[in-house]
Amino acid sequence: MKIKNRTCGHTPWLAFLFLPLLFSGCGSKELQMEDGLIKVSLQTDWYAQAEHGGFYQALAEGYYEAEGLKVEILQGGPNALTAQRVASGATEFSIGRSDDIIIQVARGIPLVMIGALMQHDPQGILVHEEGGVKEFADLDGKAIMATPGSVFIDVLRAVYDINIDVIPLDYGMNRFIADKQFIQQCFVTNEPYYVRQAGANPRTLLISDTGFAPYRVMFTNRNFADRNPEVVAAFARASIRGWESYMDGPREKANAMIKDLNAKMTDEFMLYSVDVMESKGLIRGRGPDEAVGRLSLERIAEQIETLRTIGLLDTAVTPEGVVRLPHLP
Repeated sequence: MKIKNRTCGHTPWLAFLFLPLLFSGCGSKELQMEDGLIKVSLQTDWYAQAEHGGFYQALAEGYYEAEGLKVEILQGGPNALTAQRVASGATEFSIGRSDDIIIQVARGIPLVMIGALMQHDPQGILVHEEGGVKEFADLDGKAIMATPGSVFIDVLRAVYDINIDVIPLDYGMNRFIADKQFIQQCFVTNEPYYVRQAGANPRTLLISDTGFAPYRVMFTNRNFADRNPEVVAAFARASIRGWESYMDGPREKANAMIKDLNAKMTDEFMLYSVDVMESKGLIRGRGPDEAVGRLSLERIAEQIETLRTIGLLDTAVTPEGVVRLPHLP
């Protein structure tokens, strides 16, 4: 992937507004036991959905218990503040994008990735077929409704040498449905389904098709990982097993959990999400070097170099500094 060497204006999102000193001693609280199992929690980034299915599968099928863990899954939402909660020790595990974790580590936040729940992030750009945007270069001079400070916006600007304005994300779809020229960020596993149900004719541009392909990862506090490698390994193993099982099916018990927590989830919609995750190789990957849960240090190094080139890293970062893989031989 060719990146023009320039510094892009970058507005840090809320997760970067920490003082690293605040977290220098966090993530090291004593673990609690219940019924002979170690209690830990997983903070998700959004409300319960199929994109979290592997974790609910691990819970429903007893994979966490088999590893000696009692896992509580905490739903997220627009203000989940996942990195903050992990950095402060409020929760042991969470999920996010590998590029976001790299940037936060460069800013002194004590986080480490422990495995991939998706080999390719589902982040994309949602456009109308009638709107005239067919490829990323067509976004030049356009406005995109997105989370301010999103890394992928800076990547698009740098890769394609284009100008993009950002409309702050309102987490709704009404503006898109009403205006065929409107453009917004999406998960390819999610929003296209809803807008099609509302009569729109959407198409998506997957960010990973730019050549910059972040993982969607599980992460924890670095101090917690260093003090509790066996717990981290157990959580990663059970979660990866859960994702393998969820994609293979049956997944009715996990989906029932998700529907109980989020009334917007239907069997039809969750099947759509699973089909997209499978067809686009998001979970299992797209080749022999990718598999459920796998993180490549070489690929992390490439992401670090891209972020450094476009001016998003405050300090030097190494792959070994942002990844812990105690569950691997």
